[in-house]
Amino acid sequence: CRIILQTDLATARALHADGIHLNHQRLWQATPFAQDHYIISAACHCPEDLQQALQVNATCALLSPVKTTLSHPQALPLGWPQFREWVSAASLPVYALGGLTRDDLQTAQQQGAQGIAGIRGLAKM
Repeated sequence: CRIILQTDLATARALHADGIHLNHQRLWQATPFAQDHYIISAACHCPEDLQQALQVNATCALLSPVKTTLSHPQALPLGWPQFREWVSAASLPVYALGGLTRDDLQTAQQQGAQGIAGIRGLAKM
């Protein structure tokens, strides 16, 4: 199991985490990370965010929301066609996020995603 924390790099290293997740604010404040074994994931919501993730040497991106989600009900979902368009132009692995369940994995991969991410829709029943 690998541990990725949504915090700053110094805190994550002090806690012996395997990486960090950059929320939108941290993504745009970040300077390029060393390309080492440390995992850097980035929260992305538009093509510019995906480009910024690439500029800071992120390992991967989470692009959201693909579908309507309980955690951000006001956010306009991308839908699969928009997701596919943006991912096809990205040059790093992208995970689909937002309103997804295990049943969406195959569709996500067909649309160019590396895989899916989530909380509620992936919990064991």
